[in-house]
Amino acid sequence: MAHSNIREIVKDVPEGLELGLRNYWYPLLLEDDLPANKPVGLMALGEKLVAWRDRSGVPHVLRDHCAHRGARLSVGAILNDDIQCVFHGLRYNGSGRCVLIPWEADDSPLRDQVSVQSYSARALGGYIWAYLGNAAKFPPPPLEDEVPEELLDEDRFIWFHLPPETWTGNWLVTLDGQDAYHPVILHSRSQAVTGGKLDGNTLPMIDRRMRFTQASYGMRAFATDRDGIPVNQGHFTEVKGDRFSLPCLSTNPLRPTGEKLSYVSRVWQIPIDRDYTRAMRFVSFRAETDKERDACAKFYDEIALPRSLKVSAEDGFISEAQGTLEEARNGEFLFAPDEDTLRLRRLLKQVFLDECDGKRVPVTKETMLFPI
Repeated sequence: MAHSNIREIVKDVPEGLELGLRNYWYPLLLEDDLPANKPVGLMALGEKLVAWRDRSGVPHVLRDHCAHRGARLSVGAILNDDIQCVFHGLRYNGSGRCVLIPWEADDSPLRDQVSVQSYSARALGGYIWAYLGNAAKFPPPPLEDEVPEELLDEDRFIWFHLPPETWTGNWLVTLDGQDAYHPVILHSRSQAVTGGKLDGNTLPMIDRRMRFTQASYGMRAFATDRDGIPVNQGHFTEVKGDRFSLPCLSTNPLRPTGEKLSYVSRVWQIPIDRDYTRAMRFVSFRAETDKERDACAKFYDEIALPRSLKVSAEDGFISEAQGTLEEARNGEFLFAPDEDTLRLRRLLKQVFLDECDGKRVPVTKETMLFPI
């Protein structure tokens, strides 16, 4: 279908895409960050939201906007299973239906004329999830169909959540920052390890070069000295995995050189609004016995966590350094190694346009970039 009525903000970004892809499950916050008996306000995909738990601990997510006079529900109170506006006392249940108008009878038919947009919500894998979209037009698929496999299998995996971060930068810019060759320069110190013919910690930047190899999930870069001798950058050279999954999940399999344990770092880069992105990251290991789990926990505390925090800070820094979406994209000069980045941009554009045509693109291996 032609989309001539949809203007592009910059090349391959139809207007609306800058605020994210709707009709997908998103991890909005950590379970530990949603206490009982207290609502939490947040923003995602340019929309103000409120989350809370009912008496059974089940999470609920509504638009953070009382239908009466627009006050934020997130500054209200949780009463039994419902949330009450602090302004005039209207009360809503987890489906967004008004269940009380204080000056009307408890069974007043006026309640049926008042509601707040609600979103399906679940707790899984240590996260509070919400399906942010039009559930009537695009019914939510089972959450289990769209989350990383390790969050569904505690018998074979162990995982650790990093604190959520807010990055200055549009989510499309932060996703561009997940290309496969930026670590050679940007993360040259945070991911470098000691040992081997060349130590990534000591090789001067003036002597640092890079080479490329074709891995199972696209182009892979590795650091070398001027003579082409590889530097210990701390990565696998050849890995398998889904490099990117809808709607905004990037994956990096890692193993510091010389270490026996490998792990996977996954990060959702969730649009907060046009100018900010929320990074939700976790690290996972394969572990089936208590001994393996203890070893993974020690490895995470001593190696994976410090590395991940440094890398994440650098990713956030470079996102801000690129400026707005328009500043980052207009006038850019792309090279051959940017082909994978272009593929990702085209995928996101097509998914957005498909939704405009009434089609929801599911999270499957066919819609991943470089799937297993």
